[in-house]
Amino acid sequence: MDLYDEFPQSFLLCDEGFTPLLDACRRYQVSVVDFLTLSSKELARQLQRSINEVTKFQELLTAEYDDQLTEFNKVKPISEVEGPVSFTTTDVGIDEVLGGGVYTHGITEIFGESSSGKSQLLMQLCLSVQLPTDMGGIKGKCVYITTEGDLPTQRLASMISARDELVRYGVSQENIYTVTCCDLINQEHILNVQLPILLENSKGTIKLIIVDSISHHMRVELPSRDFKDHQDNRFYVDQVAERLLDLANKHSLAVVVANQVSDRPLFESPEPYVAELTDYEYQLGWWVGWKNSSILYHQKYNEPKGVDYRDNEDMLSDDEDGKLIHDEMVRVENLSRTKAAKITVSSNEKTSSEDRRPAPRSSTFPPHKQRFYKKRRVDRRVPTLGLTWANHLSTRILLSKTYKASPMIRRGELHLYKGSDPLMFWQVKRMFKVVFSAYAESKEIPFVITKRGVESLLGDDW
Repeated sequence: MDLYDEFPQSFLLCDEGFTPLLDACRRYQVSVVDFLTLSSKELARQLQRSINEVTKFQELLTAEYDDQLTEFNKVKPISEVEGPVSFTTTDVGIDEVLGGGVYTHGITEIFGESSSGKSQLLMQLCLSVQLPTDMGGIKGKCVYITTEGDLPTQRLASMISARDELVRYGVSQENIYTVTCCDLINQEHILNVQLPILLENSKGTIKLIIVDSISHHMRVELPSRDFKDHQDNRFYVDQVAERLLDLANKHSLAVVVANQVSDRPLFESPEPYVAELTDYEYQLGWWVGWKNSSILYHQKYNEPKGVDYRDNEDMLSDDEDGKLIHDEMVRVENLSRTKAAKITVSSNEKTSSEDRRPAPRSSTFPPHKQRFYKKRRVDRRVPTLGLTWANHLSTRILLSKTYKASPMIRRGELHLYKGSDPLMFWQVKRMFKVVFSAYAESKEIPFVITKRGVESLLGDDW
C-alpha cells in the first residue's frame, strides 16, 4: 500500500493491529485512493479480509485525511501570510536580470552543459544566503545535496576569502549542511525523510535547499522501455517537484536545483504540416532558451516545401565571430604573400631579363573561397525531465559556454602573432540567461568565473 508515500505521518503505519491488512494491500495492489473511494464491502472482497477490519481502517484513514485537509487549508489573515522574498547572488548585474535575486517559496532551475558554471553559481548562493538583510541576504543556513560528487569545500573557502563582505559578516561553511546521494533510492530517502526532519528541527533557520543535480540519478535509473514507463516517470517527476514545492512553501525557503541537458533531434512529421501556436513543438524553443533563429527553424521545419527549410539555412543567424577570424586570416595571408611578392620582384630586378620570372599574384584565394557563409548551429539542447518538471518552476536559468573571437582578432593584430596554435584565435564566452521567470522578463547577461565566483560583465568589460 502507498500509505507511506501519501501520508507518512499516519499513526496507522505504526499500529500492529493493521499490519496484516497493510500486507494484503501491498499483495493485491490496493491504494489509499481505493480506500477513500470504494465501499468497505468491495474492499473486503478484494483484500480477502473481514469487513469489520476494513471498515474500521477506512474510518480512521478518512478521519486522518479530514484533519490533514483542515490543517492545510486553515484560513490565515493576510498580515500573517509570508510572501516570497529574494536574496542576492552577490552580483548586481545578475540580481537585476533576475528581478531582485533568488526568490523563496518556489523552485529555481539552473541548467546548462558541462563546465558552464552551474556548480559555481550554486556554491555562491549557499554563501550569499547567509548575509544579513541589509546586505541583500536573508541570514539563513543552506542544505546542499550533491549527486555527482562531494561538495568542493576548498573552492568555497577560496570564494569566502576573496570577498571581504563575506568575511566581515561571518559567512562560514559551518552554516552549510551537505550530503551526497549515491543512487536514486538514497536521493528519495533524503528528500522524503531526512530533509523534512532536518527542516522541522531547524525551526526556520534554513532558507535555501540546493540539489546538484536533480536529474543525475533519474536519467540513469528510471526505466524507459515503453509508454507505461514513460507515464510512470512523469508521475515520479511530478511527485518530486510537488514535495520540493511543499517544503519551500511550508518553511518559507528557496529551492535551487541544477539540471542536465540532452540532445533533442529535429521532429520530422510523416507529412508536411503548418505548426499551430498551441502545439508543444511550436512553443518548445521559448521554454528551453533557444535563439530566435533556431526557434524559427524548428517551427518551419515540417511546413510544405515551397522552400526546402531542411536544406536552406538562410534563416539561421550568421557566425559573426567565425567570419571575423576567417577574414582576418585571409587578410594576414594576403599581406604576407604581397610582401613575399615584393621581395621576389626586388630580387629579380638584379638578375638578367632571361631568368626573370613573373611575380606571384597578391592573392591565391579563388573568389568563391573568400566568401564566408557559415551559420550558427541549430539549437537542439533541452533540459531533462521535460514539461512535467518545467510546469513547477518559478524561474529557469540557462548558463551557456561558447566561444568568440579573441581580442587579438578583434583588434586586427593577428599579423603580430608568431605562434601556430589556432586556439589563440578564440576566447570563452559565458552567458547567463533568464529563460522564464515569475519575477522578471527574459534577459541575458555575459559573465565570467573568477576566484570571487560568478561575476557579470557590464559595459566596456564585454
